[in-house]
Amino acid sequence: MRNGDEVPEGGYQGAYISDLAGRYKGSDDVVEAGSWAVPIILELIRVTLGNLGIEMDSWFSQASIEESGDVADVVAKLEERGAIYDHDGALWFASERFGDTRDRVMRKSNGDFTYLAGDIAYHYNKLVVRDYSLVIDVFGADHHGQVASMMAAIRALGIDESRLEIKLGQMVSLLEQGQAVKFSKRAGTAIPLDWLVQELGRDATRLLILSSSIDRASQIDLAQAKSQSMENPVFYIQYAHARIAALLRNAENQGVRVEDVSTQSLATLTHPREAALMKDLIRLESVIVRAAVERAPHKVVGWLMQTASDFHGFYHDCPVLTAAPIERDGRLMLARAAQLAIATALGLLGVVPLEEM
Repeated sequence: MRNGDEVPEGGYQGAYISDLAGRYKGSDDVVEAGSWAVPIILELIRVTLGNLGIEMDSWFSQASIEESGDVADVVAKLEERGAIYDHDGALWFASERFGDTRDRVMRKSNGDFTYLAGDIAYHYNKLVVRDYSLVIDVFGADHHGQVASMMAAIRALGIDESRLEIKLGQMVSLLEQGQAVKFSKRAGTAIPLDWLVQELGRDATRLLILSSSIDRASQIDLAQAKSQSMENPVFYIQYAHARIAALLRNAENQGVRVEDVSTQSLATLTHPREAALMKDLIRLESVIVRAAVERAPHKVVGWLMQTASDFHGFYHDCPVLTAAPIERDGRLMLARAAQLAIATALGLLGVVPLEEM
């Protein structure tokens, strides 16, 4: 496809495709065109990730694996272990023996290796050549059929399968005016992540995306996400932190610093609202551990929502600055502890806590 040409039937639509086509001046050779487009698309991905606050320590090209001869080497290793056989001129991986639903082609009859063969070589490189102790893959839900094949290859190669975790990520969809926005990369109706970050801001986008388990389809209500109301989970959480910051500033303006009451006994904190907030703070460590072990950052967001709710209830029902000094000081200490805990949880999610709203 070149600038001005019609997209072939079944081909991908989208502005970025038209932009690339308009810039390309090479031949019609697919390999040449693809090689030209790769660094441009990769840079777009880098920029998008940067806008979302994600920085990769290193980038690794799977093409380098395919060009190095490593794919043929790993197929040979599987053959040495009796896991490869020849059928109709193609090389097959006897993956069903290792837990797959059926056997898979490694090298086609025309001599080309399959994508699966390249993926196996790439994982062999990570787990054996580079000796990573743990590899966590995130596959799109439409690639769920590849999980069993990859795990079968790990077993066939004699690698401890506990060193590879594969998570399936479901789609995040958008609601606009109460209606789901229809997505299709092929039809060119997918919404760029850059656009969402521009509409909502980096921190709000991160928090909303992380608010649901990766293995569940989720929705982001654009109107709600932009609203300055308690219905907006991002506003609700950030408002709790900003509210505490304002409370502490007002205390200092009245000559009371948290540092000066840091030895205050918390024995006066007997109100149910105070108890609920203290329980939240005690739970944070176990929530973080569980979120890490289960690869479930949404549990931290859930903790933030609960703690924000309990703080707002505490703020409403337990006067701080107008209370008697002994109660005031204990409540100030509790508020400061809640602020530190909320800031810690937000920091783990890559979100900056707000001091003012």
